Amino acid sequence: MTRSDSDQRQLLHGGRTTTPSDNGKTNMNGVKPVLNQSMQFAGGETVDRQKSSPRARQHTSRHWCSSTVTALAILMAALDVSLCFALQDQPDREVLPKLEDMQLPTAEELIQADLKNREFDWIVLKSDGTVIVANPVFPRPDTLKRREEERKILEATRPANANEREQRSKRLNELKSLIITLPGDLVTEYTIPVNQIDQVILFEDLMLQRVDQLLEEGRIRQAYDLLLSVEQEMPGWESSAPRFEQLLLTESEVKAKAGDIYAALALLDELAARNIDNPELQPRFGQIVSPMIQAAFDQADYGKARFLIGRIERHFPQHPIAQQWRKQIADLATAKLNEAVEFSRQKKHAEAAELARAAEAIWPLTGNARVAYSQLIARHQILRVAVDAFGNQPIVFPALLDADTRHEELVQVPLFEATSVDELTYFRSSFFEKWDPADLGREVVMTLRSTRPHWQSQPVLTANQIADTLSQRLDPQGPLFDPRLASFVSEFSVRSPTELKLSFSRVPLSIESLLRFPVTMYSSTSSDTQPTDKDWTLLSTRFALYSSGSNERRYLRSVPEPDGLDNSQYHVAEIVEQKYTDRHQMMQALLRGEVDFLPNVLPWEIDAFRAANSLVAVRKAIPVTHVITLNPMSQNIPNAQLRRALSMAIDRPSILSQIILKDPKSRHGRVTSSAWRKDSYATNPLEKAPPYDIRLAYALKFAAESQLKIAEMQVLEAAAKQKAKDAKEEFDAETFRANVKLDYIRLPALKMVVEPTEDALAAAERILVYWKKIGLEVQLIRGDETGEPLGDQEWDLMYRRVRMEEPLLDLWPLVTNDPSFDVRRLDPFPDWMRQELINLDYAGSFVEAQNRLFTIHRHIAAQAFVIPLWEVDEYMVFQKSITGFPDNPISTYQNVERWTVRP
Repeated sequence: MTRSDSDQRQLLHGGRTTTPSDNGKTNMNGVKPVLNQSMQFAGGETVDRQKSSPRARQHTSRHWCSSTVTALAILMAALDVSLCFALQDQPDREVLPKLEDMQLPTAEELIQADLKNREFDWIVLKSDGTVIVANPVFPRPDTLKRREEERKILEATRPANANEREQRSKRLNELKSLIITLPGDLVTEYTIPVNQIDQVILFEDLMLQRVDQLLEEGRIRQAYDLLLSVEQEMPGWESSAPRFEQLLLTESEVKAKAGDIYAALALLDELAARNIDNPELQPRFGQIVSPMIQAAFDQADYGKARFLIGRIERHFPQHPIAQQWRKQIADLATAKLNEAVEFSRQKKHAEAAELARAAEAIWPLTGNARVAYSQLIARHQILRVAVDAFGNQPIVFPALLDADTRHEELVQVPLFEATSVDELTYFRSSFFEKWDPADLGREVVMTLRSTRPHWQSQPVLTANQIADTLSQRLDPQGPLFDPRLASFVSEFSVRSPTELKLSFSRVPLSIESLLRFPVTMYSSTSSDTQPTDKDWTLLSTRFALYSSGSNERRYLRSVPEPDGLDNSQYHVAEIVEQKYTDRHQMMQALLRGEVDFLPNVLPWEIDAFRAANSLVAVRKAIPVTHVITLNPMSQNIPNAQLRRALSMAIDRPSILSQIILKDPKSRHGRVTSSAWRKDSYATNPLEKAPPYDIRLAYALKFAAESQLKIAEMQVLEAAAKQKAKDAKEEFDAETFRANVKLDYIRLPALKMVVEPTEDALAAAERILVYWKKIGLEVQLIRGDETGEPLGDQEWDLMYRRVRMEEPLLDLWPLVTNDPSFDVRRLDPFPDWMRQELINLDYAGSFVEAQNRLFTIHRHIAAQAFVIPLWEVDEYMVFQKSITGFPDNPISTYQNVERWTVRP
């Protein structure tokens, strides 16, 4: 019998077909069972087929020839298998297909067969390449090879008894034949002599062959799906490994052509991890990376070029392309270094250091070049500082910011600077060698230093220059007039170029904290106009600002260190502040070594920096205190009940842990009751932080509003009474008050300007939520908005961060929001409060001053003249190459002229 072409195609693609039996019936698989009979093949050989059970099988030798198989062909044609029949001049019968006539299943057919557990193997016979499609055979993979290995092992063994000999003989006999079942029939078994089998092409082999074609076509995803299926069935199969490697190569080429170079390199890295000896790997690395190195070199992006060279050398240290680019870039770095050395000979140390750093940035220097680089860097050391803002910017915040204080600390040096703290604050002077009080503290003779150490960046000053500064600050008509200093100093005289005598009308408790101002000189050439603060030139300087851009500021030493010193004796000569608007980029720059110093660390970053091996985290001696100060000139908040309501409506512990510290344990901060640090001598130990009581806050707000209504009622009642008097009518006050409606009286809306830092703004927004709960309307003003500083009529509250070095002298400027000590700004306060602040300066002893501060602390807390929130420990982070900084600095740049930057 014969089959049509359509029937052959249907069988090839898995179609189900049935073959009629002698009586016209078929079994459930479409096959009529044939039991215990032999099928005659051309050539006279036979194959026996029997139905067997799993428990007992009897196998009879069956011999296969290369001719057509009539009965078996009919049987197989009825099965759901992918067979291709070739007629070949035999129109009256079907023949088994040859290997060259078999069509490789498509990827979709293979995947579906795998998902539906309909896998099949191709068994190729030796005689003429005939193919039998069978259910999966075992063992897998390498079926014939593994059976042959087992046969050799058995033949080499020597059985110890008759039972072992019987078992060995039985197993050797089984290994001579391969038992198969056909697709659609898992019960009926057929035995094929192994010596008649040329090869067994497993289902997984077919998948790998299809993978090869898919990779040639660039169909990466389907190839990967097939490879993954093979890997799941046969993990670590040696036939799969080359395909995985080819897939990685092909996909890397596709990614590179699409412009996704780094993805292509990642694929090559994966291939290198699998097989570094792949012959295509090394040239492929060169093909992909070389154009990228060229582009980076042309754009002077030498860091990227080094990275790409390293990507090659990671796997192939002697790669010719990597060696070529390494030499070219290293030669450029050497040329740049030679240019730097020439600048150094010309005493242009800043230019030399800049070029040396450029050379190091191009390619790391080694050997003698490294020695020369270190010498150039040591001679002109540059400290690179990461900041988020610059000082002296035109913004609306009406008080000094951290950036302003940082800038002032660099460009001016006061006569006395705070150097350390415990309960007290201790000061030192860069200009005075000694200052000895006399006449029970009413006089002091100050001796100036006549020489300066080589590292000091401040100039040597004379007594005359300091005397001129004192006269400017004691002149009531001058712009630098200091009322507090004038209230202490009665007279001064110059005894010699290095001696200055001051006489006091009353003894100051701390001479040092009283003289915390820089030395200035009047520089205006016009005598017709009144001097302004712009007419003064700073004499006591540390560094000078010589370059300022949108994202970078450069400061140079006012007095350079002399030539001829040993390299180890030089210190920081230049400070470069680099502004980052993105915190993540700032952290990356620090970790990559692009900056040396980070002056402001957020509380939740501290632990990470402490754990970094290349960094040093240093805690500042004075924590920063967050407070809300009141505008003394505002007419909207004179009411004590309103101030207390504002204070008691704030849930300090919650905001501190959730927003400021982002730490439920609040390890680096604590709520506070004062505007100065908790461990200061000025802190009253009996005073606790204001509690959070939203109900009491609402009641206080209601009381404040009621006071406004009472005041309005009094005004209206007085007017109505006068009107009735003029009309000669009787006036009933109780009736009038009962009929007057004052529902329109409301507390005025307040304006709060907030210091422009991430934590302050977030905390202020949360505080506004609490205030809204008690019915207060408060508008938030960001302090970084561009414009002139807000005037007294433009804000009511200020959220700011403060660090009080000396509460005795720093409290007044905080309360009045004015550093000039203008007594007129105390007028809005009650008489007793004004008197207490003024009396601080008249304390005759430290104990008396402390007691007065305790009293002020208690009164400020009770009346909420300042609303304290919390204090937070501050940390700074240095690269380990920076040395010389204090263990617990008070300020950002304390002793910066003695810091060193090691290469």
